[in-house]
Amino acid sequence: MRTLQAVNALKDGHPLRGGARFLFIALCVLLLSPRSAVAIELAELSRLAKGGASQLALALIAEHQPSFDQGADKWQRWERVRLRIMQEHGRWSELADHIATYPTEVPDEFSDWAAQHRANALINASRYVEARQLLRDLIWQTSDEGAVEVARLAQLRRLVMESYLEEGNIDDAYAAMLRYQQDYSEQSHEALLLRARVLLAADRAAESLALLKRMKPQGIVDALLALATIRSGGDAAKVLKQARSIVVEEEDEQQRWLWLGVMAEAAEKIDSNANLVIAMERMLQLGSSIRIPLSERRLFSLSPDLLWQGYLGYAERIANREQILLGDDAAWLKEAERTETLYPVRKRSLYVMLAINGTSQSMRDRAHQAIMAQFDAMGEEGQVLLHGLYLDSERYAERWRLPQVIAYRLVDEAIKGGDLPLASSLLQHLPEPPGDTERFSWQMRRAKVFLLAGDYEETDKLLSALMPSAAALGDQQRDQVVQLLFDLQKVNEHERAFRLLSQMYQSVPAIKLKRELLFWMADSRKAQAMHTDAARYYLQSATLDDNNSMDPWAQTARYQAAKSLTEAGLNRDAAYIYRELLKITKSPERRSVLRHELQQLRLQGERG
Repeated sequence: MRTLQAVNALKDGHPLRGGARFLFIALCVLLLSPRSAVAIELAELSRLAKGGASQLALALIAEHQPSFDQGADKWQRWERVRLRIMQEHGRWSELADHIATYPTEVPDEFSDWAAQHRANALINASRYVEARQLLRDLIWQTSDEGAVEVARLAQLRRLVMESYLEEGNIDDAYAAMLRYQQDYSEQSHEALLLRARVLLAADRAAESLALLKRMKPQGIVDALLALATIRSGGDAAKVLKQARSIVVEEEDEQQRWLWLGVMAEAAEKIDSNANLVIAMERMLQLGSSIRIPLSERRLFSLSPDLLWQGYLGYAERIANREQILLGDDAAWLKEAERTETLYPVRKRSLYVMLAINGTSQSMRDRAHQAIMAQFDAMGEEGQVLLHGLYLDSERYAERWRLPQVIAYRLVDEAIKGGDLPLASSLLQHLPEPPGDTERFSWQMRRAKVFLLAGDYEETDKLLSALMPSAAALGDQQRDQVVQLLFDLQKVNEHERAFRLLSQMYQSVPAIKLKRELLFWMADSRKAQAMHTDAARYYLQSATLDDNNSMDPWAQTARYQAAKSLTEAGLNRDAAYIYRELLKITKSPERRSVLRHELQQLRLQGERG
């Protein structure tokens, strides 16, 4: 996509800058230069990956990397670059599976290094059982003699602990930590930090706090220290002030996400709903765009439901100050509409109160519409909040509970984003179209989404409901319905397709359409290997309005009937149809085909 944009920019006369310029030049050099003149350098591949072309870099490595037989040292250098690119771009499963393909002759030192990387990749790919199986094998293969071996053994056991922590298996992580501490009493930064994380996850905040206080303050240590302080009864207001300051200044996105979690938890502790909303909104937005390890996500019991709670709590505070009574929808709406855009959290909170507690459905819908407009004004970050609040919260865990004004929007976005299962689940509860949409078009859209999502039962239900009124449909509308029936045939849902085609056949009066429907019914029976039924429907299609019809449609239908009769072993009837077709066929090519079919039947013997 970026390459295409670069080419289009040049065509339009716009200069390229920055990463786009580098990527375009790199691609031109690689793709336009004679292969023999291009020497692929490892530094160049690293630059490509950092410039946004990691797939290209990996493809070039796969094409140009010297084989192990051509030189183990050179192969290893290329392999280290390959693994680093995969790691930097989160291609964990691919990395783990690739290392498993290494030749057995790989030197022990490199093999051990790669094996640890594979274990780490398996953990990051959530393949925890595989990771522990590999780690146990490596632990058994490692001696406990010599400083290097002892250090490696300790690292492997820390990875086992990490796998339990990432999996959310806190009891086993805690047990593994106790055994590790008993065997090593290790005081390294890495080991202490892992112990502190396990203790915090195991609800032993005071022990974690004591451990973290012994460590050098930096990065994640500070965030965990603040979290342990809150959970062990420390000054949450002081932690909230610290977290707010760091969130503004922190450049590392993962660290900022952690501090937002700390800020949210501290705000919840002291009922500071405005701060809770600010932290939760930013946390949801940031968490959707960067990779946060599962173990860190599990540090917090923060969900979109807490954000709903924060909005409502803040709105109640405003109502108490402004003396607005619950149930006075007009007063709530007036307060929300007069709130300046400079105070978006206040404005959203008031609308949320109306959306949840409004006394009429129309007022609740209006408030949900206003919330959606607020999020729309925020661009992509607002859509993250829309999805989080309405799709990921327990409040709307049952899709039928979603406000329709929101559900219609979510359907559109799911279809645009290619999330057809989500679109299908939403559409099941939206039988009626939005106000400006024609009903038939809406039903066709629903059926198409159901079908593409593999929800054939819902597709069947919807189309079955349409069939009694098929005679009243216009030609274009009937064509849309029939196209969906063809689509069912394409996915081998032939029994459903046959039944729906039969229902339409019973409903429509036009002979031409009936003949077509019979032909397609025969196609489904043929696909089901029900050859006698297929022959019957093909012949009905040929002769529906005239037993002696030999128009082009009838000729095609008769030919297909003969093929099905042959499959059914009814060769004499098949031969009769071929001979009748020969009498009226003038095309030399078609006559040749018919003679060939008859010859094949003669070889088999005309039995039946």
